[in-house]
Amino acid sequence: MLKYVTPITLITSTLLVLALNPATPLSFAQQEAPPTTPATIPNDGPYVFWRDAETAILLSYCDGEVIEKIIENITTPMYVSTPCSPLTKILLEPTPPSTTQATWEMPKRLLAISDLEGNYATLVAFLKANNVVDENGDWAWGDGHLVFNGDIVDRGDQVTEILWYIRMLEHQANAAGGHVHYILGNHETMVMAGDLRYIHPKYAATSKGLGHTYDALFGPNTDFGRWFRTRNTVTQIGPLLFVHAGYSPALEQLKLDPEKINQQIRTSLGPPKWPAQRDLTTELIWHQQGPMWYRGYFPQYAAQWGGLPTDEQLQEILARHQAKHIVVGHTVVDDIRWLDTNNRLIGIDVKWTDPSEGEGLLLEDGALYRVTMTGKKIPFVSMPKTPKKIQ
Repeated sequence: MLKYVTPITLITSTLLVLALNPATPLSFAQQEAPPTTPATIPNDGPYVFWRDAETAILLSYCDGEVIEKIIENITTPMYVSTPCSPLTKILLEPTPPSTTQATWEMPKRLLAISDLEGNYATLVAFLKANNVVDENGDWAWGDGHLVFNGDIVDRGDQVTEILWYIRMLEHQANAAGGHVHYILGNHETMVMAGDLRYIHPKYAATSKGLGHTYDALFGPNTDFGRWFRTRNTVTQIGPLLFVHAGYSPALEQLKLDPEKINQQIRTSLGPPKWPAQRDLTTELIWHQQGPMWYRGYFPQYAAQWGGLPTDEQLQEILARHQAKHIVVGHTVVDDIRWLDTNNRLIGIDVKWTDPSEGEGLLLEDGALYRVTMTGKKIPFVSMPKTPKKIQ
């Protein structure tokens, strides 16, 4: 059953927040946020709260009005229209996302990108140019694997759109025998914990218009929130070990397998933000030597992060995981490249804010390439100048 209520007032929307979270009072941010004229607030949404296993409440902010849509008796995945989003539809899946395995066999082809930070239109253009999706934006890559290596949220102004789009691709890829991997970055962690320093001003306005703090839109009973809370922090696919920021020697000394790292971080997602960070063992999610924050691979930052790891330390990490390379985002590079002379570390965080600079790391038939916004494949090598084969 589909119910439309439009417009609803800010007071009604606020009451809905309290109904969904009866133990949670209005936050200081909601009470003291600067006034905003409704006509100046951009469109945003939908955000989905799951009232129960078969009932979704969709909230959108459209042309100065809050639009609520209640959909009941959802028993199978279904597409629903959106009132004012560049996406004409979103996919609702009533079955909560399940945790995904941390180690995968190498598929025939894999494409990895990172740190999109809300650049939805650029992502779609990039995927079309590289034939991952068709002209309609639907999955066209068969059994290929697509990796998002963290920090898809914050800074940009199309975060809602990009998340719904990835959710749809995930569903379509699974149906085709492929897979979409969403690896958590520090910014996903920050949003869930209520550290909102880096959200685009648009979301400060629209969340206030909806009667929520922005982090509440990613709470445990929301579609985005329950999805994030099942994602991995460390994933190994064939010879590639993916982690958002870096795998530090200090983390390696804990001798945790990827499943254990993922499990421990999942239990820490959400408030509080920035607890004490003295013990890496108990603060994997916030500690500077943890996988969300470590920058020791980059000479310009290494001194602040424990120094550059030695070749022996990197080899120890790779040997225990039976991997060949560690792939990281988090720290911007001019183009996707090796970070060390022994070809063990790969940096893939490029400037997606410039549509001409988007790049991905492609592993296809055992060879590594950089791929560009025009679909050009560039052999990924240092020396000699031929595609580097993974043995």
